[in-house]
Amino acid sequence: MGLEHATLRGLLRPASQLMGWPLMAALWVAPAWAETPAPQQEGEISNLAESASSKHQLDSSLDSEDEEAPPEFTLGPVEQVPPGERRWVHKFERADLTSYFAEGELAKAKDAYDRGRYRTARQILEKQDATPPVRYLRAMSALRMGQWATAAEELASLAEAHPPLRDYCHFEAARAYERLRKWTEAVQHYSAVAPGARRYEEARFGMAYILEKKKRDYAGALAALTPLVQTETPKPNNPAQAEAWLTIARLARYQADYNGEHRAHLAVWALHPFSREATEAVKGLRDLPYVPKWKVARAETLLSLHHNLEALDMLERLLPKMELPDPLACRAQFAYGTALRKERKHSLAIRALRPVVEQCQDTALRPRALYVLGYSESVVEPESSIATYLKLAQDYPQHPYADDALFYAAGKALERGEKAAAMSYLDQLIARYPEGNFAAEALFQRFWVYRAESQPDAALEALSRIEALQGKGSTHESVQRARYWRARMLMTQSRAAEAHALLERVAAEGAATWYGLMARSRLAREAPERARAITEKLRAPVSVMDVWPLDAGTLAKDPHFITGIELLRLEHREGPAELLAVDRKGRSEESIRLLFHILNTTGYERHARPIAWALRREGLAAPTEAETRLIYSAAYPHAFRDLVVRHSRAARVNPDLMQALIREESAFNPRARSSTGALGLAQLMPATAFAVARQLNVTLATPTALLEPRENIRLGSAYLGSLQRRFAGNPALAVASYNAGPGAVDRWLSRFPDAELDEWVEQIPVEETRLYVKRVLGSAATYQLLNASDSLTTLAFGERGSNNAGSR
Repeated sequence: MGLEHATLRGLLRPASQLMGWPLMAALWVAPAWAETPAPQQEGEISNLAESASSKHQLDSSLDSEDEEAPPEFTLGPVEQVPPGERRWVHKFERADLTSYFAEGELAKAKDAYDRGRYRTARQILEKQDATPPVRYLRAMSALRMGQWATAAEELASLAEAHPPLRDYCHFEAARAYERLRKWTEAVQHYSAVAPGARRYEEARFGMAYILEKKKRDYAGALAALTPLVQTETPKPNNPAQAEAWLTIARLARYQADYNGEHRAHLAVWALHPFSREATEAVKGLRDLPYVPKWKVARAETLLSLHHNLEALDMLERLLPKMELPDPLACRAQFAYGTALRKERKHSLAIRALRPVVEQCQDTALRPRALYVLGYSESVVEPESSIATYLKLAQDYPQHPYADDALFYAAGKALERGEKAAAMSYLDQLIARYPEGNFAAEALFQRFWVYRAESQPDAALEALSRIEALQGKGSTHESVQRARYWRARMLMTQSRAAEAHALLERVAAEGAATWYGLMARSRLAREAPERARAITEKLRAPVSVMDVWPLDAGTLAKDPHFITGIELLRLEHREGPAELLAVDRKGRSEESIRLLFHILNTTGYERHARPIAWALRREGLAAPTEAETRLIYSAAYPHAFRDLVVRHSRAARVNPDLMQALIREESAFNPRARSSTGALGLAQLMPATAFAVARQLNVTLATPTALLEPRENIRLGSAYLGSLQRRFAGNPALAVASYNAGPGAVDRWLSRFPDAELDEWVEQIPVEETRLYVKRVLGSAATYQLLNASDSLTTLAFGERGSNNAGSR
């Protein structure tokens, strides 16, 4: 891969010297994956394939009804420092992005390279100090000129001398040796590309190609590809794995290992059912049996891809031939029950899952079966669900679902009026899992009970404990919620000044959240001047220079970060992709924001967008000022805006609300398909869409027409508009109804007829809908902020401006 045209020139401050590269080399800490892996024992292809078929292909994220994507990163602990002080771990300035080729002779050399004048570039570079950037561009110039021997030698030497570019140099050196037909040297350099490096998969395929085609070393080619298919987690959309399995099938045939070829073809068919390689695999399986364990694996994969009905059909034909507690039967029966739960056929799911939890002892499968069973029981047999959840917590106290189970058991007990039992379950959860992701939820539930019992001191104490939590339970969402409700409690105690200060803080730190919207709305009613000041501050002009410096923290030692920065300074097109490969788990929020600003500042807005999206979803505590405003702008794109404005206005729906709904439903993917069959941008169920189309007197030919943005937005806007009219223009009630149905909202309004809107939303009994309302309304408020709308503080209350959810 070559260098790309300059993207930094004109954006970055010129550098008077190019001595920054030793710092990058000094920061490099060889990662675990950079060490040469130990050679693997050669094994039969059949065993390799059978090992893959024995692993559960059903992603654990499908156990929950609210099937959101798993977090892209988790924030690490934040060290408390005295006010006014700042402790830098690794201070990162904008100047640290300065191109190595920003001025002088090096700029001329880079310009010549970009124009394809490689000989000129090399002649200029040969007169410069042999720094790593100079050596790299010189070697790449030789490569582009076809001077393979020179390029191979220089790249191989630089790979050893400059760790940030090691994998890139080894890879390019291998390609140069290929052109020289020096197969042994090429294989050596391909094999030196470390696991975890971005070039790793391509290097393994290059290595396998040489061993298979040039050296006829089929066992070596198999060993080269084996790491690509030996993974612990299923990756049904990974084209490299599908291609690797198909190649392994061919290698098996060359060695007359027809059983291995059969199994490898089954692996493609089962684990990558919609890949182009699967079509080839089916040809290879002609007249051969489809082994039951591979059928189960394919059904699990189909479920992971939300093709529920196809999975059900396959499992219904398999299960009569199986008997529990055979391990494969347990897998199949669990997958069948999960598919029924995904289709919301909860009574049938219960019938399928109970035998699994009673007869199957697989410690990886049984707790998941208990969890899914508990969910379906909670819908149709609430009393049974309590016992199931408690069984899970008791039998598997170390399982990640144990705290979830205690929380849901407490929720069902509260619904049944069993307050003492519920509080006991919550206390167990808080005591056993203080750093778990349900600790804050348990404390908030306790707060809610104390509030209802008019115990203000106990209620405030529970909120204080939420703010003091550490670990996964301490999220920005949970802290904002605690502060908002603390303000609400303080208002009831005539402590308005303290309450307003807290509301100001929530509004400033959470412009893109439900609680920020509610805080601004309350301030607008109770302290209008403060509300106006907050709004003006949020709309302050943004200056890119305001964001620097930022603290890289431990990110500065991440190999992908170091290599990514080096590539950016080399003006290499793969710098952004390298930065996106950084392991973001456990980093500080500021270091994650740094990644965004590096990409955004250097002109790679498209690459910065997924980081902004993840920051908004998983944590953004900094005040909503100049810096975070940039992040919000990237996280809330105006995709399909013209269609949204046209159709939402026709339906008398706020365009920002419709834009927010689409963002939360499909992330602007027009071909999105949910686990329950909802389609397109606004995630419409086909039956609902056809009913709305009839009301509009338009033709909707087939369900697949919902994948067309214009039709989907038109029908989605019309449906949301009809729901708003039904609920007196209240957006929160309409959004809740869009998710759960108008009948459910009617029941919840009857259950809490006098609740204010914030109280009513907190008491929505379905977690998915409760979180959905908060996300959509919070996102709508952000769009109004970004669009400078004048109605920022009234969005939540609807046309009547009522803060009472039951006012219709």
